[in-house]
Amino acid sequence: MKHKRFLIECSKNYAAKIFRCPESINDFEFTLHWHRDYEFIYVEKGPLKVQKLDCEIILNDGDVYFINSEEIHSYNDVTSDLKFVVINFPIKSIQPYFESPTDCLKFSITDPRAKAKIAGIIHGLNECKDLEGRVETLKIKAILNDACFYLVKYCQDPEIEFVLGSDSDDFDCAKSAIIYMEQNFRKNIPLDEIAKYVGMTPAHFSKYFKDKTDITFSKYLRKIRLENAIADMLNNDASVKFAALNNGFPNVNSLILTCKEEYGRTPLEMKAYKRT
Repeated sequence: MKHKRFLIECSKNYAAKIFRCPESINDFEFTLHWHRDYEFIYVEKGPLKVQKLDCEIILNDGDVYFINSEEIHSYNDVTSDLKFVVINFPIKSIQPYFESPTDCLKFSITDPRAKAKIAGIIHGLNECKDLEGRVETLKIKAILNDACFYLVKYCQDPEIEFVLGSDSDDFDCAKSAIIYMEQNFRKNIPLDEIAKYVGMTPAHFSKYFKDKTDITFSKYLRKIRLENAIADMLNNDASVKFAALNNGFPNVNSLILTCKEEYGRTPLEMKAYKRT
């Protein structure tokens, strides 16, 4: 079975994405999914059902739980009667504090002292009325730092086992990138922009996209632009110049070269060919 990869965009003010339910209930992902980020779950008012592939975890009032990077999970029977907080934060935010900074360590919050401390720390988010407010940002950064301190100090668990999401489906990022290109091809799309969108480094995304599609990101983007430029010429009787500039090409020559490379014809020749 394939499971969806959930792409998480951190706040511009701190290295995390925070969901407070019920106020963020519409932004929640209820199907089985996974993401690269770590995840804290703190329940103010439960019970909250966390579904994993092999079991269901019931979290009650005051409970705190941890989801590791790429661990497949979902949430069941979430209603407005529940009150809980989910914090997603990237591996890189705590990786410098690992003994080996290239590792992706695994954690479980079983140490009683750490569990109580982390629960109390995350509970403090309830005092932040505006999660993006300038003053609240100071408190949120302190909460994240404190919670991660107890996590790294007391909760490392190399023995914990779970199914990695990338083992079950790792094509969703390519599909997400393609959809992003199809929606934004008229504007400039730098490599670092689309890599950030899917949660990868530019170098990793370039290799990943080529591996999954047998074509480079830049060539795929040019193909999308070319198809739309030719459609403009056919359906709207657009000039070559207008078709180029209206569909993301920097100039007419770029459109002509791309068309000749792809079809062995100029744009005007392709327009005539498709009308025959």
